[in-house]
Amino acid sequence: MLKDLVYRGYMPSGRDRLLTAARSLLSAQPDREPSTREIYTAAGVGAPTLYHHFGDKDGLLDAAIEDAFGDYLSRKRMVPQTGDLLADFAAGWDMHVRFGVENPALYRLMYSANDGRRSSSAETAEKALREGLERLAAAGILTVSIDEAVAMTTATAIGCVTELVRTSQPAEAPVAHRMRDTLIAELSGGGDQVDDAAKAARTLLSRMPEVEQVMTSPEAALLGQWLRTLAAHFDQAASTPPHLKGHTE
Repeated sequence: MLKDLVYRGYMPSGRDRLLTAARSLLSAQPDREPSTREIYTAAGVGAPTLYHHFGDKDGLLDAAIEDAFGDYLSRKRMVPQTGDLLADFAAGWDMHVRFGVENPALYRLMYSANDGRRSSSAETAEKALREGLERLAAAGILTVSIDEAVAMTTATAIGCVTELVRTSQPAEAPVAHRMRDTLIAELSGGGDQVDDAAKAARTLLSRMPEVEQVMTSPEAALLGQWLRTLAAHFDQAASTPPHLKGHTE
């Protein structure tokens, strides 16, 4: 990669050369971190240049993660929002898994604790995830708390990426789609523990953009309110022990 840039007549700065070298070495040897010497030698600079720009190797690796994740965020912003909240959530999952599979070493570093501190990329990813889940909650589609949904989604995604990398499978492997669909079912009430009526209400809520095409805005707003109320009611009914139902209905 560095040779290509030089060949094209562009002489990158020492900082850029170090970032390029770190990413290249991590991609070539995803099972281990390159040494400080390996990185600055591959970049064609001296150790003082690395220390000047990044402080130490950990600072450089953090910056390499941010650099790669910035590419991912740029691609994600180009994915159009369909208005179907569950479909948009699924697209976000697919992008996340693809990034992890394409950058296994960087992904591992991104989600590994460094002195109890997470990378800013992981925090950015969680912020974007939380915003998507808040939209699901506002629409009445989410059946668990946002904090629980964040934890479930993050754990499932990391597990999925880890398994795909371990078994050398692509991001589009069937197991990734099944894990995604199972997660969405759990988050939106599609699991067996939720009453079918609640699931039906949430299914309609997830397709409100289509409904709004055949209704006036006040009608669609009223229907959405009714569906959210019904979903909450049937959720409560499904979670109430049989011997207590006579006291709650």
